[in-house]
Amino acid sequence: MALLLFFAVIALPLLLNPYLKKQLFKLSAGAFIFIIPTLVCAQTAGSDSAKKTSGKPDSVAKTTILSDSILNISNLSGRKDSARLNEIIAIRIKTKLPIDSFKTLYVDDIKVGETAFWSSNDHEKIVYFKIDESVQNLAVQFLASKSLDKARIPVYFSAGSSSGYITKGLIITQLEVKQKISRIWVWIMAVIMAGFLAMGLKNNILKDDSNLYYSLSRTQLLYWTIIFSATYLYICNETGALPDIPGSLLAILGISAATMATGKLIENDQKTKTEIDPKAHSEGFFHDILSDRSSINIQRLQNVLFNILFGLIFIQKTVSSNLLPDFDNNILLMMGISAGTYAGLKATEPTKDQPTEQHDSTTVGNEKPNGDDGKGGGSDKTK
Repeated sequence: MALLLFFAVIALPLLLNPYLKKQLFKLSAGAFIFIIPTLVCAQTAGSDSAKKTSGKPDSVAKTTILSDSILNISNLSGRKDSARLNEIIAIRIKTKLPIDSFKTLYVDDIKVGETAFWSSNDHEKIVYFKIDESVQNLAVQFLASKSLDKARIPVYFSAGSSSGYITKGLIITQLEVKQKISRIWVWIMAVIMAGFLAMGLKNNILKDDSNLYYSLSRTQLLYWTIIFSATYLYICNETGALPDIPGSLLAILGISAATMATGKLIENDQKTKTEIDPKAHSEGFFHDILSDRSSINIQRLQNVLFNILFGLIFIQKTVSSNLLPDFDNNILLMMGISAGTYAGLKATEPTKDQPTEQHDSTTVGNEKPNGDDGKGGGSDKTK
């Protein structure tokens, strides 16, 4: 303001006298050269004094200007741009701080807490969080007004400390929200299913139509039905939410049902109108499912071993992750080939509950004629 007043005072005489114009121009130039450095020095001194009075080091000032940021967010299950209950997400952070400073998960700037913290990698600056019940409960509150079994909502995941320092979350992730279920209902369903299972076993649900021999195809279907039902209820009880059913589960149930249907058709085709062998009886559960009436068959043994192996793997993966595992196509193909081999070769097996002479290959076509006593005698040709 003072500088503008100075130039205004100079400009007025210039309009009145040309001689004064020349003299005043020299004086104003000298004053301008003197005033500008003085103002610059005063401004520099003022900024230095402000730094001294503030008492903050330069490093702190840089931190507030260049805040930490999230580089990317990935799902360890392989699904892109989405996450669901019990899955692990990896958040890569651009920071100079120790990665253990970011143990608190935030969803849309709302603190979830350290319960979701799973692990960290300080070398690559990655922190891992598990989408646990605390995240699920927070997401359910977002959709409190909607009655959906499952929904996907866009959220911003970010990480920080418990004191509230949050990194910039600018990456949208689709969070799957599932319908919650009371654990009381889970136990009620478990008791009801156990009652039906006991009733079925008491009424020989695993035996063939003659109630003599245990059937491999029926055992396989019931085996996978129990595994799927038990693991499903286990996840409901552990998480309080309804889990997703993978496509491979439906494929395995389809293989088991197709194996039983094929075996049933073959048994009906082989049966004749002869009476059941009165000497036929079960030789034990494992012996019945592994053998026909003559010996243990390799195709039956292979089918049993594959089902036991993949059933135990299914249970282990479910317990460790609280998710129903999704088997790949190679496992499904292996199980399908094994079941198909058993069903195809079943047509060559003798029917267990028929008299021995009906399926004994050593007697077919070699029956003794009437009147043959085994001593070379033949039938009476004169009759």
